[in-house]
Amino acid sequence: MTSVALSGGTATRSRIAQLIAAYPLIVFFFLAYALAWIVTIPMVVFRAPIELTAVASFAPTMAALLTHRVATGSYRAFRIHTRWSNMLVGSIVGIALVLLAYVVLPGVTTADPRTLQWSILASLAVYNLSTLLGGPLGEEPGWRGYALPRLEARFPPLAATLVLAALWAGWHAPLFFYPGWTSAEPWIYFVIVVGLSVILTYATNLARFSVLAPIAIHAIFNTVSRFLAGLFADASPTVQIPFTLVLAVSGIVVAAILLLVTKGRLGYRAGG
Repeated sequence: MTSVALSGGTATRSRIAQLIAAYPLIVFFFLAYALAWIVTIPMVVFRAPIELTAVASFAPTMAALLTHRVATGSYRAFRIHTRWSNMLVGSIVGIALVLLAYVVLPGVTTADPRTLQWSILASLAVYNLSTLLGGPLGEEPGWRGYALPRLEARFPPLAATLVLAALWAGWHAPLFFYPGWTSAEPWIYFVIVVGLSVILTYATNLARFSVLAPIAIHAIFNTVSRFLAGLFADASPTVQIPFTLVLAVSGIVVAAILLLVTKGRLGYRAGG
C-alpha cells in the first residue's frame, strides 16, 4: 500500500509540474497576485503600516522562482547579469528616458525652465531605502526578468508590453483603497504604467534581460516625486489639468517616440 501511495503521489506531482510547464505565465501571474494580495488586502482593511508594501513587492520574484522550480527543477528563473556593456547601455538609456519622460518634459511644459532647479538631477538626497525596497528589488526579477522574455517570445514587443502593463497595474489594485498611497486616478495611473512599461521593455531588451537594468530604472522612477519637488523648489507648475495627467501624457509621448524609432521592436532580439 505504501509503495502504491508513493507512486500515486509522485504521479500527481509530475502532472502538476507538467501543467505548470505548459502554462507557466498563467501560474506565475496567479501566484504574483495571490502572494501580494495576501499582504495588501489585510493591510488595506486594517490600515496596517504602508511599509508592508515592501513585503508584498517581493511576490513577483517569489512567483517566478516557484513557478520555474516546479516546471523545470531549476531556480534560474531570470538573468541577473549579461554582458556588462549591454547592462550599462540598457540601464543608462532607461534612466535617461525616465528622467526625460517624468521630470524634464513635465518641468519644461508647465513652468519657465529658467526658474527650475535643474541641479536636483545630480542630487543624492532624493534616494532613500524606498528607492529600492519600494518595488524594484522585489518586482523586477518577476515582471521584466521572468514574464517579459516569455511574453515577447509569444507576442510582438508592444503587445507583450501592454499585457504586462495591464497585469502590473492590476496587481496594485488593492492599494488604491489605501489613503495616500497615490494621488493619481486609477485610469491615469494605468496610463503612467503603460508609458513606463514601454521604456522598461526597451531598456530590458537592450540589457538582454538582465534584471539589474529594470531594477535601476524602476528605482529612478521611484524617486520622480522627489526630483519634481526639488525641480519646482522655486517655481510652481502652471497647468489646468491634474499634474499626474501631465506625467502620464509625457510618458506616452516618450513611449510613442520609442516605438517609432525602433519600428515597434523596442530593441527586442529573438533568443535574447
